[in-house]
Amino acid sequence: MTETVTAITLTRHRPDLVQRAIRSVQAQKTAHVVHHVVLIDDCPATRDALSGRYPGTEVIYLPREPHEVSGPSRSSRLRNYGVRRSTDTWIAMLDDDNEWTPDHLDSLVDCVRSAGVRAAYSHVSLLTQDGQPYLEQRWPWARDPDEAAELYREKVAKGIISPGSNVTGNPPGVYDEPADTSSWLLARELLLEVPYDERFTADDAENLQGEDDKLFLALLARGEPMACTGRPTLRYYLGGYSNSPTGRTDATFSWASVPDGAAPTN
Repeated sequence: MTETVTAITLTRHRPDLVQRAIRSVQAQKTAHVVHHVVLIDDCPATRDALSGRYPGTEVIYLPREPHEVSGPSRSSRLRNYGVRRSTDTWIAMLDDDNEWTPDHLDSLVDCVRSAGVRAAYSHVSLLTQDGQPYLEQRWPWARDPDEAAELYREKVAKGIISPGSNVTGNPPGVYDEPADTSSWLLARELLLEVPYDERFTADDAENLQGEDDKLFLALLARGEPMACTGRPTLRYYLGGYSNSPTGRTDATFSWASVPDGAAPTN
């Protein structure tokens, strides 16, 4: 049975990186139908760089309102927009600074079919920005060096990563480490039931809890069955806002969309 998948990529000021991501979607070795939608977040230079270059890719330019800023809240809104406009059975996200190995989508479709689930994810190969395996014994999602070393030791003890390897992921039946956005294959109907959270607080910023973390926790909380391929088919390049020294992507960046103690607005 042929499945239909919409791959969604958000991009802003990274025309070179997003083209690498586009090429990795085009390189997928699969008999399934894959539609790639690139959502350009208010960046004319990126729109111009992609114009006419990738006829098999749908490129949509989305200008911002004056009050809108970069950050996980904006990313969640764009992801939810992409899900709503899709008509395919499955949704996959690929961030513009990452790429998939050619068997990524095929292995995920095989996984959801064999497990009979609506949510599956892959393991991850961690890479430096120049594409080298990340082998430092420090967890990159911690900004304090001592905390990074301690977290790394904890992840090793839990079997999430091994010294000398750049592959990270939960062991079978363990859900300690949230799956990255770019590693998922999710049923569209599931993402309509459990959309990406668009509300973020200062506590989320302090704990580096992004939209992928919140989605993972929401799926766990509702008891949604999940499966993992166990294969490192996501090539994750470090240096995004969740693991960069500054935690920012541009001058407008704001992690918290809702002040602590304030009631979220819809």
